[in-house]
Amino acid sequence: MSVLSVSADLTVWCKHGSFVWNEDGREMTHPSDDPVGAARLIQRHYRAPLAEDDGAPVTPRD
Repeated sequence: MSVLSVSADLTVWCKHGSFVWNEDGREMTHPSDDPVGAARLIQRHYRAPLAEDDGAPVTPRD
């Protein structure tokens, strides 16, 4: 088993040939031979602007 913890809200496991993560209290799975597809599914749920986000790109500060 491999684990990738992206944030406090998202941890993705790779076990038994599938990516596994929790979404709204449900266990979601996707075949591990399709990482792009898994990323798209996860992105749909977790990629939302924060309330204070104005949509401007984030740039490093000098």
